[in-house]
Amino acid sequence: MTERFEGEGAKAYDSRIPLLVPGCELLHQLCASRLMAALGQQARVLLVGVGTGSELLLLGRLCPRWTFVAQDISADMLAQARMRAEQAGMGERVCWHLGALPVVDKPCDGALCLLVLHFLAQDAKAALLGDIYRQLNPGAPLLLADLMAPTDPLERKAMGLQAALAGLPLPACEQMVRRLGEDFTSLDEGQTRRLLQGAGFAAAHRFFQALGFHGWLAQRQ
Repeated sequence: MTERFEGEGAKAYDSRIPLLVPGCELLHQLCASRLMAALGQQARVLLVGVGTGSELLLLGRLCPRWTFVAQDISADMLAQARMRAEQAGMGERVCWHLGALPVVDKPCDGALCLLVLHFLAQDAKAALLGDIYRQLNPGAPLLLADLMAPTDPLERKAMGLQAALAGLPLPACEQMVRRLGEDFTSLDEGQTRRLLQGAGFAAAHRFFQALGFHGWLAQRQ
């Protein structure tokens, strides 16, 4: 899985992802709004699969007293996030972790896990959510966003057409639609709720949807 997020894949990520995920910027803004509504002026936030750091930079700018634990399995993506954070003057507010999710020395008050779970097999999804649960304080919000199983037979076709409207070349759109069915392990709504409940999270509800991409808000019990 890491190959697509290393080297040129990491460099092109920020320009590519808005073409593939409709409403990506809005998703980041909604996540920030939900976290800011739930947490105080001082908070410690876990960012699982931080990527190149877009949500980190947004939260860091909006919440200058927050600190962060930023994890990713891609060295190149994490290096980009770290460089951007340092350029923004917030590098000292971030603990960086390459590889598996660390056991943090201090529990976090909230967590984001965006566009990560759909790459993982079922057992790995459950294991990651369990790891996240153990890093959070009771009552902490978790925000997820992933590609879901299609809800109708035309949804994936519509996703390809939306990518074309966003500027992705047609051959790449056709490849994208094909890979949605080959490269991702997508869950339906019921499976998502059961997975979160099995990891110990409660009150899961959807706060975002753009075609096949859904955002979920759950709470650590």
